[in-house]
Amino acid sequence: MAATIKNLAEGQLPNSKTTLYTVPALTSAVVLNVVCVNKDTVTRTHNLYYKKSGGTSRLLTAENQQIQAKYKSTVEEKITMGAGDQIEGDASAATIVDYVISGVERT
Repeated sequence: MAATIKNLAEGQLPNSKTTLYTVPALTSAVVLNVVCVNKDTVTRTHNLYYKKSGGTSRLLTAENQQIQAKYKSTVEEKITMGAGDQIEGDASAATIVDYVISGVERT
C-alpha cells in the first residue's frame, strides 16, 4: 500500500454546503489541515464539515466561523477518512474564500 502526501483539494468556497473532497474508492486518507483565506475587504464566515460515507455532515469548525478581511483560518485537526467520506464547506459569499485541503491518501 502506497501513501502519498498531496494537495487533496483546492478552490473557492461556495455560498451553500458543497462537497470539497471525496476519498476515492479503495483508498483511505488523513486530512492534515484545511486553510481558508478571506480575499474580501470585509469579514466573512465559513463552515467546514466531515461527512462519513452515507452518513450525516458534522461541523469541523465553530458554526459560521469568522475570517477577518485578508486573513486566514486554519483547521489543523487530523481527520481520518475512509473511501467515500467527504469534506464539505460553505461561506457567507461565493468565490470570496479560497481553500486548500492537504493530507495523505493511501491506496
